[in-house]
Amino acid sequence: MTQNLYQQEIIFWEESPSHWTKSGAYFLGILLTAAFGLGLIFILITYLNVKYNRYRLSNQRLVITKGFLSRNMETIELYRIKDLQLQASFWQRMIGIGNIFLISSDKSLSKIGLLGFHNSEEKFHHIRSLVEEARINRGVREIDQNDYLE
Repeated sequence: MTQNLYQQEIIFWEESPSHWTKSGAYFLGILLTAAFGLGLIFILITYLNVKYNRYRLSNQRLVITKGFLSRNMETIELYRIKDLQLQASFWQRMIGIGNIFLISSDKSLSKIGLLGFHNSEEKFHHIRSLVEEARINRGVREIDQNDYLE
């Protein structure tokens, strides 16, 4: 019995990053509102940029959708992800968010930053296990060219 490589896609989560990632922009908007009255527009644009920046993780791919006036959608197949990194500054840890960086073999998306996610450590481990599962299902193996130089 052969495995079906194109099994039904299961969506695990879909969300926007935390608005804390743009706290500096919000603070600047407040200052501009107090000084010139233009800050409310700046705050609204920042809010919409965060709100319409969406990440969707399934058992097969990560879909990144950006933009509220025009839309840009990028997809990375999980089996192409080579490495993951989790970073959380002291302040991010205080408010419970972190950043996940994915290194892939995809030419157009070689480094992907998932910035400002709640439960970032849990999501990091979940992505890692899904990547391993996708690689096994596809029969993908990592070959480092340095192995052949010795």
